[in-house]
Amino acid sequence: RLAALVRRGCSVTAVADSRHSVEVLASGARVEGVRVGVLVDVNVGQDRCGVEDPEEAVELASYISQFDELHFRGIQAYHGSAQHVRVHVERAKISGVVVERVAQVVRALRTQGFHCDVITGGGTGTLEFDAGSGVFTELQPGSYIFGDADYARNLGPDGEPVSRWRQSLFVATTVVSSNPLTRRVVLDAGLKAMSYDSGVPLVVGWPASALRVESGGDEHTILHVSPGETLPGLGDQILLIPGHCDPTVNLHDYIVGVRNSLVEVVWHVAGRGPGL
Repeated sequence: RLAALVRRGCSVTAVADSRHSVEVLASGARVEGVRVGVLVDVNVGQDRCGVEDPEEAVELASYISQFDELHFRGIQAYHGSAQHVRVHVERAKISGVVVERVAQVVRALRTQGFHCDVITGGGTGTLEFDAGSGVFTELQPGSYIFGDADYARNLGPDGEPVSRWRQSLFVATTVVSSNPLTRRVVLDAGLKAMSYDSGVPLVVGWPASALRVESGGDEHTILHVSPGETLPGLGDQILLIPGHCDPTVNLHDYIVGVRNSLVEVVWHVAGRGPGL
């Protein structure tokens, strides 16, 4: 399918970290009669995918070059967990380690005659360090577009939450139960409406001291409202900031764009569904 996209005129670059994956890519490209660009995936600390050292990167680049259906384009060097290191100086330190590993791999490849047109990596949490490194040709920030409760915990150099972007993604919920005796409020959105893998959502307009948020299962979120706070009533709309924006967006068919309290646009979520 990937090779078929190239045949249809799409610009596609694949990522590989083993000989077997290279062979699979070459086979698909051969069937479709196309040539596919390939990046060598480098493990820069995530310990998920990628070759482990410069020597292995050179070996795989050499192997890619043996296939007429493929052409070596550079390296992928993404460190996902580094994006969520809270303390600014610690995030900078990890980014520095990543940059040094990338530089070592690039030098080794160039020494063997492999020019990297693409050196891609970085992300929303480490963008300021990645951009200033001078190593990358492409950066991969994405979550900054929406923001989420997890990224809101990242701190800037002043020790305050990062303020380089504003939260723009919200899940609109409705109060379906409000119990004044238990001070328990139930909303009509749960695991089917937002991801809880990075923690519970934040409630817009409510400080953490005013309530405690709890998952209510597939269809509900429970708010335990502190004494002295006004209890939301049945039918009230409550906006939530999801814990993790990425696996929340693909749960919905549409994103409603609102500016100054007016609906300005409705976007269809083309990647709706699991695994996208």
